[in-house]
Amino acid sequence: MIKFFLKLILPISVRLKLRALQFKIFGFEKDYLNLDNTQIFNKIYTEGTWGLSKSGNATSGVGSHEKKVVQPYIERVSHLLDELRSDVIVDLGCGDFNIGKNFSGYANEYIACDVSTVILERNKLTFSELPNVTFKHLNLANDDLPNGDVCFVRQVLQHLSNSDIMEFVHYLNNNKPYKHLIVSEHLPLEVGFKENLDKPSGAQSRLIFGSGVVLHKPPFDLSYLSKYDLVDVTSGGGKIKTIVYNF
Repeated sequence: MIKFFLKLILPISVRLKLRALQFKIFGFEKDYLNLDNTQIFNKIYTEGTWGLSKSGNATSGVGSHEKKVVQPYIERVSHLLDELRSDVIVDLGCGDFNIGKNFSGYANEYIACDVSTVILERNKLTFSELPNVTFKHLNLANDDLPNGDVCFVRQVLQHLSNSDIMEFVHYLNNNKPYKHLIVSEHLPLEVGFKENLDKPSGAQSRLIFGSGVVLHKPPFDLSYLSKYDLVDVTSGGGKIKTIVYNF
């Protein structure tokens, strides 16, 4: 009854902030408390938190394997890469590489990075036949980023804290390592949702409390020359939106 009453009298923005505060107080992402990002994402892949393949291997989740999500993204990005003709592609948060493997042929060098050493070691064995692909251990919040023409950050930032994202954007704004940044994030369907509510780094996204990461909005304020929406796909009670930022 109290929840119903609050729903009637409180604006949605206030309700979302209260929900985020509730998660923070009562242990949202508590399984990853006091772990660094490598430990967090190693735990996720070791335990198969985002799902398992038919062979029993941990995956990067439905966002990297569900056909209705993956196929439109691969088609649109492939057309874009064909136009851009990049020399070096950088993939930040490559995960199990089910998506990245489709784009390795569009560049002379493909640098696939992830913070999880568990998934990287598996990728090195699984995709050893791709001679132009290098798998690199990297924390995008703390490490220097490889330079390239195009950079993918696909459903990665949604799992990170605002402080981690701020470090990433600070590096981009100050170093300009890419000509094109292709960012995909899981966002609410509702118009006017509150962007960039904070969360601890972990397996969940901000969608659980009605928020999502939008890099060009405060407090991140990514600096860019132009941007456009590449593809939107409805999934999991929200939409996976891909934006291309040009620098």
